[in-house]
Amino acid sequence: MLVLYLLIVVVVGGGMLLCTINTQVVNGEMWREKARSREEITRTEEARRGTIFSSDGKVLATTVPVCDLCVDLGRWPKRDSHGSEVTDKQGRVVMESCIGDEKNEKLWWQSLPKVCRTLHELFPNKSYEYYYNRIAREYAKEKPSRCLYVERRVPYSKWDAIRKLPGWNRCVVEKTSDGDVKSFVRAHIYGNMGENVIGLHYKTPKREGYTGLEGYYDSVLRGQDGQYLCRRLTRGTWIAVEDGSVPDEDSTLVRHRVDGKSIVATIDTRYQDIAESALRSSMNLHGGQAGCAILMEVKTGYVLACSSLTRDTTGRLSENLWSNVACSDSYEPGSTFKTVAMVAMFNDKKIQLDTSKRVQCGGVKRYSATSGEINAGHGYTTDTANLAGVLAQSSNVGMCELAWEYYRNRRDDLKKGIEGVFPFGRLHPDLDVIEPNTRVVNLNSDRDFLNLSYGYSATVTPLQVVTFYNALANGGRMVKPLFCKEVIEGGRGRQVKPVVLNERVCSEEVAKQMRELLVGVVKNGTGNNVYNTVYGIGGKTGTTQGISDKSIKNSSFVGFFPADNPKYTCLVLVERTSIAGRMAAAPVFKKIADCVVAFDEELGSVDLQDSGRVMRPVLNKGRRAQLQTVHNLLGLPFAQPDSARFTEWTVYDSGKGLYVDYDVPQGKVPDCHGMTVRDAMALLRAAGLRVRFTGQGKVVSQSPAARTAVRKGATVTLELR
Repeated sequence: MLVLYLLIVVVVGGGMLLCTINTQVVNGEMWREKARSREEITRTEEARRGTIFSSDGKVLATTVPVCDLCVDLGRWPKRDSHGSEVTDKQGRVVMESCIGDEKNEKLWWQSLPKVCRTLHELFPNKSYEYYYNRIAREYAKEKPSRCLYVERRVPYSKWDAIRKLPGWNRCVVEKTSDGDVKSFVRAHIYGNMGENVIGLHYKTPKREGYTGLEGYYDSVLRGQDGQYLCRRLTRGTWIAVEDGSVPDEDSTLVRHRVDGKSIVATIDTRYQDIAESALRSSMNLHGGQAGCAILMEVKTGYVLACSSLTRDTTGRLSENLWSNVACSDSYEPGSTFKTVAMVAMFNDKKIQLDTSKRVQCGGVKRYSATSGEINAGHGYTTDTANLAGVLAQSSNVGMCELAWEYYRNRRDDLKKGIEGVFPFGRLHPDLDVIEPNTRVVNLNSDRDFLNLSYGYSATVTPLQVVTFYNALANGGRMVKPLFCKEVIEGGRGRQVKPVVLNERVCSEEVAKQMRELLVGVVKNGTGNNVYNTVYGIGGKTGTTQGISDKSIKNSSFVGFFPADNPKYTCLVLVERTSIAGRMAAAPVFKKIADCVVAFDEELGSVDLQDSGRVMRPVLNKGRRAQLQTVHNLLGLPFAQPDSARFTEWTVYDSGKGLYVDYDVPQGKVPDCHGMTVRDAMALLRAAGLRVRFTGQGKVVSQSPAARTAVRKGATVTLELR
């Protein structure tokens, strides 16, 4: 029996020894690795993403701290030093909480409305009552939450202000089971201004990344995350793995954190703001499903403003975060493409400035057996016109005459000539955007061939069109549109140098001739509604009609300024509107150009002279004191006749070049033409009349008419424009 016991002990002991050897020696490394994986982790410290600055020194996008606002509303029994529950005189268990005693609880309730108002201001889609009821109801429960998530991603400054409110300093949770409530998010300092260019973070089932500048320069902006090795002490508590290289008190360095570099965008916030507001105003007034406004610097190709707006299903205009109209929308350009065809013909030495062509024959049958009509153009009083007249009045027939005479038997030569000067294909701007395929269609039919000469039979993007016109303004040298100006590294800026796409689109002589023709379009042609003699504009209107519905148009205007020595190129496009480019797009161009000239210090020396007469503010009538103040601020003389009685109201007499007295007629309707709505309402109400108005701007008409006899209390309707 003893032998049997000894045998059992030997066998069992031997088995245990073998298992121990197998565990510690044979499979030891595997088990140690499993233990380490449970007790040691590598924690990541996220790198701070670089800042995107504007070219005028403003912060467009940066990384800011945010916090999840969590509050501990829980209650638990108070215990003495022996661990026993403490009771009051009535034998009830005394409860404790993070809020504190009755005094602190009263302060907590007094601060609650301020917390709710702050949160409502930050997140307007949630009401004050929503936050108040949510917190109050949770606190009223028998067992309230120890970690109630009130709101996520509250700006750190607001979160810290809430935490410091009376009664709230202890109940605001700073760490949860998931870790620190603090995190970092990307913030656009100027809201949605230029979001299409700056770019946003997106996440789909198949892909995650950024759009715009954020996406293109992601490798520069994101930096390198730091990694630190930590060991579990207890549940939720980790300590450093001591190896003598501890970077802080909590962990051991595995890899240094390297914050991302910053970049300087070419966008100028002043120009971007005026481009967006002017484009939005035009689209609100004239309609349109989408639109863009692009402002480019001639020599460098830097894009100083790029606004892209689309209309959603509710009719609201906003920036489409997935598609940049300037880069991603393709369209038939219409008359702005006539310039491209002319440059190709100039390069082929087929035309001269004095070339004259028929402009009033609208029948396609003149050129081929194809039926149909071609729009002759605008404002012709003669049957023929030279190239300046053809382009100024935007004659489709004139362009067809040129194409038919010189290229009807060599159509591929015209197509190749156009493709040689225009940047078809993808421009690959430094933005993460989707660029469509653009091309000239096959010119198999006579109709397609003729259409090409005046802007159909080809698809382009707005960015390609402005790039071509920029080349003309630059003496024939085509540069790539750029949206980043500098990369900041180590406190120093590394310039993103201009990129030449085509050293010579055309000769300098041809470029100069085309600029003269485009200046003529603004001075004597379809673009005369933006004509001015202060700094000069050269450009071209463009309008294309829909195939099935000719009332739907794509309207555009593209050009350069100042006319004598171009420094900027600008394009405005409004898609699917009912108004021609002359009215929908050209005024937007003018507003942008006026703003740029006003801000540009180099152009600030432009003399405010108009045909020898000093320019003055465009307000013709108003309060004398206010008009005089404006003139003084602008450094302009406020000329008045010696006989002036200095009445409250004054009107500009263009014949005399003076501001003369304006006497309000008694018992009759005052003349409000040319006044602001504010002044007009004050004037009419002082006369005892009611006022109703429509539109925006200055008074252009009124009913009843001025100086009409009317009784007090009657209503005068004003139309503003």
